[in-house]
Amino acid sequence: MATGAGNRKGKEKMSKKNWFDVDADGFGQIIAKKDRGRAILELVQNAVDEEGTTTVEVVLEPIPGRPAARLVVRDDNPEGFADLRDSFTLFRPSKKKDNPTKRGFMNLGEKIVLSLCNNAQIVTTKGTVVFDNDGRKQTRQVRDSGSVFEGEMRMTRDQLEEASKTIRSLIPPDGVTIQFNGVALRHRQPLREVETRLPTVTPDEDGNMRRTERKTTVRIYTPEDGEVATLYEMGIPVVETGDKYHVDIQQKVPLNMDRDNVTPAYLQKVRVLVLNEMHSDLSSEDATGPWVRSAASDGDCSDDATVAVARARFGEGAVAIDPSDPEAGKRAAAEGRTVVPGGACSPGEWKRIRATGALPPAGQVTPSEPGYSASPRYLPESEWTDGIRLVVGYAEAVGKELLGETVLVEIVNNATCGTLADYKRGQLRLNVGRLGKGWFNLGITVEVDELLIHEFAHHYESDHLSEGYYHACCRLGAHLKRLAIENPDFFAAFQAEEVETKA
Repeated sequence: MATGAGNRKGKEKMSKKNWFDVDADGFGQIIAKKDRGRAILELVQNAVDEEGTTTVEVVLEPIPGRPAARLVVRDDNPEGFADLRDSFTLFRPSKKKDNPTKRGFMNLGEKIVLSLCNNAQIVTTKGTVVFDNDGRKQTRQVRDSGSVFEGEMRMTRDQLEEASKTIRSLIPPDGVTIQFNGVALRHRQPLREVETRLPTVTPDEDGNMRRTERKTTVRIYTPEDGEVATLYEMGIPVVETGDKYHVDIQQKVPLNMDRDNVTPAYLQKVRVLVLNEMHSDLSSEDATGPWVRSAASDGDCSDDATVAVARARFGEGAVAIDPSDPEAGKRAAAEGRTVVPGGACSPGEWKRIRATGALPPAGQVTPSEPGYSASPRYLPESEWTDGIRLVVGYAEAVGKELLGETVLVEIVNNATCGTLADYKRGQLRLNVGRLGKGWFNLGITVEVDELLIHEFAHHYESDHLSEGYYHACCRLGAHLKRLAIENPDFFAAFQAEEVETKA
């Protein structure tokens, strides 16, 4: 049974060899609207992938009076094509497929270009293949070294301009000179080189391409004038990202069938990597860009990058809105700080912000006046001075008149607390540790009335900076004035006691 199964498997492999043909015209129609420049760069990448190549020349010039251009791609590789059949066999297993540092693996490059040509020929060290209206034929013409692709490619003048721009965006590999229409493309100096692990594709034991992950180098470049930030595969542009930087991955990138895009998940990994490396280079405008916000919401975004993005977006000293302390946000705004509302950041961004403290809550930075501790240090009545007794009696009487309910007044002694007084639910606490005994011994002064109005306004509104608190202060002040006019004896009693206390 095993032998029979093996025979069937062998027959199956042999029978598939000529199962179908590829219509070159139909293939060309499928990719007709794609950038001709990317197709041409398939030929360039085949040349630079070969060991020993030092120069690649590309010529692309319009043919007068026709929607076509003359294309020549010439290299100086000593060996030329290892196997001439690679020039016309679609998807023939490539010798480069198991090397993640080589660009090709589907033997697709020349076939894409050929499908867009009216005629072409490839001359190499192993012979010549001519493609014309009569089909394909091979001749004995050979070159001493290198290969030349020459053809007439169908393209409009707009497509020619687009292709030329794409070819000029190529980043030449080290040690290889690439010329386009007689001008050498400049070797670029990366801003940063990063060692990291990224997904790639490698063959399994059966030769099937599988996605895996391996260590590689990533180069980050500044786009030149007129260029759009692009993701590259070993110097070959793959897809424009519109981000801030060119990013060149030095291994096979997992691409779609058209070799012109990557998955959102892969792009996200690259963007996080770039943000973690380049966060100190971001402007406030950069920090609001979609790619930065996407990367900043990722769990792999570094702490330093999270903090840098928050500062670039919202400025130094920015705080997060604090629902538990609404007044704190207003205090922060009054100090000139940016108060970041909840909707300004995505859930992922807030998760990283909270984890790093990049935007502390306003209540931690500019808190409203804090109350005393749950166990305040009270000053026993036995230690009260006559001045304290006078102010306490006055505060309780005024509280009853202004608020219409009984107010309990207590004295606490806490010199380390920043609060002078505290009112909450009918309880007023005065801090002799901060006010000082001398403040009480001056009697019922303007400062006493000012403090009481301030604290009793909290009976209606806790937020010092709200309009409600403002109006409460105004009402209480007006009420106190009317009380003085309509019931002067109310105040006279406390003035008399003040005189007796001073005496």
